[in-house]
Amino acid sequence: MKKTIRKQAIIAMMGLFLLALTAIFCYRRVEKTIIGNEQEGLKSLAKVNAQSMESSLYAKSEKIFSLFSGDMETESEIEATLLKLGEKGKYVESDYLAEEGADEIIKGAVNAPWEVIIGPIIQSESGGYILYMTKAVSVSGKITGVVQIEIDLDDFYANEQALSSLEVANSRYCIVKDSDGETIMPSDHAEGNISISQTMDNGCTIAWIYEANGVTPERTRKLIAYENIEIGSEELVLYIIEDYDQLVKPIEQIALYLCLIGVVLILIVVGFMYSIYDHQKKEAILEKELQHEKTLNETMKKQEGLMQKYNHSKTMGVLTGAIAHEFNNLMTPIVLYADLLEENEIVKQEMPEEVTELKSAAFRCEELARQLLSYSRQGKAEKVLTDYDATYAVNEAVSMVQKLIPSNIQLKTTICKTAYYIHGQVGTLNQILLNLTTNAIHAMKDGGVLKIQFGLSTDNEKYVRLIVEDTGTGIPEEIQAKVFQPFFTTKQPGEGTGIGLTVVTRLTQEHGGRVRAKTEEGKGTMFILDFPRVRQKE
Repeated sequence: MKKTIRKQAIIAMMGLFLLALTAIFCYRRVEKTIIGNEQEGLKSLAKVNAQSMESSLYAKSEKIFSLFSGDMETESEIEATLLKLGEKGKYVESDYLAEEGADEIIKGAVNAPWEVIIGPIIQSESGGYILYMTKAVSVSGKITGVVQIEIDLDDFYANEQALSSLEVANSRYCIVKDSDGETIMPSDHAEGNISISQTMDNGCTIAWIYEANGVTPERTRKLIAYENIEIGSEELVLYIIEDYDQLVKPIEQIALYLCLIGVVLILIVVGFMYSIYDHQKKEAILEKELQHEKTLNETMKKQEGLMQKYNHSKTMGVLTGAIAHEFNNLMTPIVLYADLLEENEIVKQEMPEEVTELKSAAFRCEELARQLLSYSRQGKAEKVLTDYDATYAVNEAVSMVQKLIPSNIQLKTTICKTAYYIHGQVGTLNQILLNLTTNAIHAMKDGGVLKIQFGLSTDNEKYVRLIVEDTGTGIPEEIQAKVFQPFFTTKQPGEGTGIGLTVVTRLTQEHGGRVRAKTEEGKGTMFILDFPRVRQKE
């Protein structure tokens, strides 16, 4: 159960990890796409604004050129034309040009009367920047001086709609710097540390800059596009600056919402998995309880069966004791008359073997009665155990078995001639052989071969082995494990009691031996009995 919980926890953690990786990957892809598109848009916007600014300034220079290119009649006409231009300007007479230290720009305009000299840009006392445009003028066919037009760049910035309209989205704004890096438009711009190389290849970059925010400078990330402008002798750079964080803020919010949705989905899945796990746990507990109840029922049935067998065994024990007692009473006169016959000289001379066989059979019957009585008392009867010659006992039992075997059954014996001793109750080998032979005869109703072998064990010389083998019907595989159980029999009612093999097992174990069976249905059965040897002192 703990392994299942650990496995589900690992799966949930892996799901969260994969979700985080997916969210980061998607966020980076979307961010890269949006920033790339925005960079292209800013570059295009910077180029358009630079062209617009350049066109506007050149339009002013062309207007100056068109107004002051003709020959003026009087200097008063020059003043009137300046008023008509609508720009602040002044007329400088040629007398000033002769003085030492005269402005080189003015001298250049006189030397090139066919063009308008643009520049320089000079900061005024108020802090703003002025762009000068200078043009030589003539009166009555003679250059009498120059007109110098002052263009206020702050006014120009304010009137240039393409520049001022940029201050709209994402805190975007536009500034213009000169070749020295000074911000000339607008002059009141809160200066930051923007120092972008004018030789960038892509024309747009992402940079961290410090901007004045109250007293403490604030470090912010900006998206910056630029475009170079050449106005006369002046080299200017137009920058369009956009707040990067505000640009990606909607993306971050969407990513956050998606992550929250993913977490909620994972929690739902985990909850669903936990409910399944809880359901499976309850099912496992229920199944275990049912199995336990089933085991209890089976145990109770087994106990009932054992009780029935015990009652049956107890009943059979009482019945067996009664039969043994009556059988012993009936055998008493037989033994008595057998003794009388043995004492009779005539009978002794004419039938000595028959009388001996009669007394031996009567003795065995008494022994069988004692054994039945011993079984009925559950082993409480006193047993006399001694060392006896097993080879002689087997030969004696075989001579009795020969008289019991029907004519359709062939007996084959292989009995060693060496005397081997075992420790047990005298006469039990006769009973063992009689029980095994009786079972073999029942298994060979249509005839067959009965083999009895006795000798030293081939597996261990410390044991002697008795083998009883028949060619009968064999024992079915499904009941082979039950043949040694008391009162279990496959014979028809009246043919057997089911205690023969039980008696064989008990008597063998009383000798310290063991019994086993090898059988195959339809081919016969072999019983192998091993008894520990007892070495006799010479």
